[in-house]
Amino acid sequence: MTKRQMLQAKSIVDESRTEEEIIEDFFDSSMVAEYSSEIFLHLRQKEIEMLPLPDYMANQAEIQWSMRSVLMDWLVQVHFRFALLPETLFLCVNYIDRFLSRKIVSLGKLQLVGATAIFIAAKYEEITAPSVQEIVYMVDGGYDVDEILKAERFMLSILDFDLGWPGPMSFLRRISKADDYDLETRTVAKYFLELTIMDERFVCTPPSFAAAGAHCLARLMLQKGCWTPSHAYYSGYLYEQLQHVMSTMLECCEDAQRHHQAIFEKYSDRRFKRASLYVEAEVHRGFTLLVQLHSRILAVWTAPRITEFSSPISKRYICSILRQITFITHFHISFQALLSGFKDGVRSES
Repeated sequence: MTKRQMLQAKSIVDESRTEEEIIEDFFDSSMVAEYSSEIFLHLRQKEIEMLPLPDYMANQAEIQWSMRSVLMDWLVQVHFRFALLPETLFLCVNYIDRFLSRKIVSLGKLQLVGATAIFIAAKYEEITAPSVQEIVYMVDGGYDVDEILKAERFMLSILDFDLGWPGPMSFLRRISKADDYDLETRTVAKYFLELTIMDERFVCTPPSFAAAGAHCLARLMLQKGCWTPSHAYYSGYLYEQLQHVMSTMLECCEDAQRHHQAIFEKYSDRRFKRASLYVEAEVHRGFTLLVQLHSRILAVWTAPRITEFSSPISKRYICSILRQITFITHFHISFQALLSGFKDGVRSES
């Protein structure tokens, strides 16, 4: 977003706020509303500074992206077993990728890297972290206490003790403010965020960007509405900027149980509102961003105040897109009717 677009979004958000909301924010000390802009500006800087190298696997001799996926699948199970916070999982993944960006690791030590990373991340995020003995138990005795502690010291030195990476959950909470912290949207968005750890295409994706894409995709799939100026203001991204990351997330859901089995099973539980099952059903039903774009264009067309801010698309371009979508829709309907008539003819002849 440009500075001008951000100011336009802020003015729309400020105008829509009620007096009660302003007073509530002012007296909510946990949200520190008066410092929120400075805090998230700092987090946006830190998220870029602490990203791993996107192609670090090219320097690794024994491990590949598929082996990293196996490690992530195991870490999701460990994370779930210890009932750790979502922040801990994302922080652990960041430590692993940054460590592998700087050091060559043998295949036999890859699980040690993962176990050490989740051990450090839990100490950083959790009130009560798993003990080193519990970590040894989770690796099934593959490494002893001394090896875990030695690996911990080594990883901390390689990471320069720079542990405060702002993961996607901080940004997701801020975006959720735009729709009054809707629980359904938030749960589906968390599912989309977690599945990104399994895919190398997201290794160097800024967490604020991933959070915005996950939240936007969740809103569209749940039919909660389009990306509003409030969402753009709290996320810092326009809808147009999020289309590619949403498409990639959607691709990951086409064969969910192969791509992220442990995460799929985790989010099929009632505690997570069976989010993975809902997404799977929507994908099989034919959910596409193309249909959602058609709905969004119609919404923008009827809201000129938002059009100026949120969409640089010209009316001529909008009309062109609408004509193309209408043609495709009519062609699909005509083809289905023709196919149905053909089937009826075959049945009558037989």
